[in-house]
Amino acid sequence: MCFELAPQGDQVLLVVTHSRLDSRREMISVAAGWHSHLGILEARLRGQVPPSFWAEHTRVEAEYEQRLEQ
Repeated sequence: MCFELAPQGDQVLLVVTHSRLDSRREMISVAAGWHSHLGILEARLRGQVPPSFWAEHTRVEAEYEQRLEQ
């Protein structure tokens, strides 16, 4: 796993690379998990109420399912 930080104007770009995932199913679940966790972190940093983890995970997992169609 690799975390990269880069300045982007007055903000910071975070790139997370998670490799060595064994299956498409695992890739989709892990991508949705990182997406959800980082979305919650971003909301908290902005002083906002974050979404429910599992509700967000379910929503973005469906998006990744479509993005990563075979």
